[in-house]
Amino acid sequence: MTGRFLRIFVILMLLTLATGGASLAIQGPLPGDVTITRGVQAAFGLQPSWAEWLTQTARPPLVVATIVVGAGMAWLAASWRVALAVPVAFGLAWLTDMILRAAILVPRPSPDLVAVVSASGSSGLPSTFGLTYGSIFGVAVIVVAGSRRALFMRVLALAVVVAGSSARVVLGGHWPSQMLASVLLGLLASLVACKAIGWMPVKRSDQ
Repeated sequence: MTGRFLRIFVILMLLTLATGGASLAIQGPLPGDVTITRGVQAAFGLQPSWAEWLTQTARPPLVVATIVVGAGMAWLAASWRVALAVPVAFGLAWLTDMILRAAILVPRPSPDLVAVVSASGSSGLPSTFGLTYGSIFGVAVIVVAGSRRALFMRVLALAVVVAGSSARVVLGGHWPSQMLASVLLGLLASLVACKAIGWMPVKRSDQ
């Protein structure tokens, strides 16, 4: 199981560094960011109510309910023990967010390129929302189990993360590449949290 953990960890880390590193180096949108953002905004409009609501679910006090929902999904996907990894993952993501925001600054989407609902001078990388959703729902995502319920929970968790990431993009809060890097970093927090509580996903052949 340690070998499996390391493989997943290295893959997620490399993807995070590649995406986030490129965003940090370029200090602007990566190729495709502007096109994707404009396409999402054209499809959903500039300020859909669902996007505003989803954004609030990653902030106090609604984030508490989000943690409970994520823990419930992890419980259904695996066990109550796995559910304990969710608040641990969120704590790791929160700490990571504080450290990185103090160390780096990457511009958010520019109103000159795409529609921006609320301009902000804070760093667009990492995305607090992406880290929050990636860590909270990432536990259910990384669960490897043969049951249909576990598979359903994984698909549902991924759908929630995609919907939340789309909400931030449609509002012009972050570039798609910034959301991707942040979600991957949140998944890393989930993986480390699972390891910290002494649980790791295993395949049936490993059992």
